[in-house]
Parts: sequence; C-alpha cells; structure tokens
Amino acid sequence: MSLRVARTRTSRGSGPDVADTQNEVTYVRTYLIVGLIIALCVCTAPAAAWETYDPHTQGYWKNHPEDWPAPFENLRDLVKYEDNFFYSGQDWMTVLQTSPKGGNAYYILAHQYIAAVLNMYNGNWASYEQIDEAGALFAEYTPADIGKLKGNDPLRKRFVELAEYLDDYNNGRLKE
Repeated sequence: MSLRVARTRTSRGSGPDVADTQNEVTYVRTYLIVGLIIALCVCTAPAAAWETYDPHTQGYWKNHPEDWPAPFENLRDLVKYEDNFFYSGQDWMTVLQTSPKGGNAYYILAHQYIAAVLNMYNGNWASYEQIDEAGALFAEYTPADIGKLKGNDPLRKRFVELAEYLDDYNNGRLKE
C-alpha cells in the first residue's frame, strides 16, 4: 500500500521551507501510523478471528450444556434430543451421563471424545488425527461390541489409549 501526501511549496524558491517540513513530518507520521495499524492487524488477526478459551473436561461439558459452543448452539436440541451418538442409540448428553460400567472402553473414550469435539469448536487447538480416529472407531463399533472386550484386547487398549490422549488434551496438558 502506498500513501502519498501532497507537498506544497511556498513562493520562497527551491529550498526547503516550513510548508515542506510540515508535509514531510505529516507524511512520516501518517506512514508510521498506517504501518503500525497494519502490523497490529497482521499480528492480532488470528487471535481476533479465532478466540481461544481454556479447554474443559468431560465433567464440565456434562454439567454445563448451556456453554456448548457454536455450531452446537444452533444444533443443541438436535444433539441433546434427536441426534444419536454414532451407533450407540443414545444422544450426546446421555452418552456423557452414562457411566462406563465394568470398564467399558467405548464410554471411556466417548466421554473424552465429546469433550474434545466441544473444546475444538470452542476455539482450542486440537489434534484432529486422534479425534478423527476416535470418530472412525465409533462409526464402526457399538457400546455392546466394545463392552464385551476385556483386559489387554488390542482394540480395547486402543480405545483406552485414545481416551488418555484426549483426556490430556481436555485438561490442557497438551500444547500446540
């Protein structure tokens, strides 16, 4: 961006005069102000466009559904009442309220996954790879499928590992 200030000359001839000096000062001052504004906009644009908040745990989101971020604000009724959480046969809030009885790794991961998705939409950096992997597992397995798995079963272990990772994210222990 180029900024020009018109220079005026008085009738004193070709040497510098008061009008020229004032125009130079105005030009330099304007240039510095515009440069500062551009620098501030460039440096703060990401923060202004994508305001971040501290992540919250699954317990927080379970107890504060009114704080669910956009786009869930407009979809809150669908998410709470009509939208099933993958193949669980339950809505998102019911999944959050379901205890992982007997160590059902489906619910252990589901609690952390729901909190991670809400944190991500609330403006927090997220590792999409783990969130996507968890979503793919939920798209393939039901709570009953995973509930039957015990101990060191590799699939159950993967559910628990992802849950531990997302728990670290939801508790703010992972940094970008």
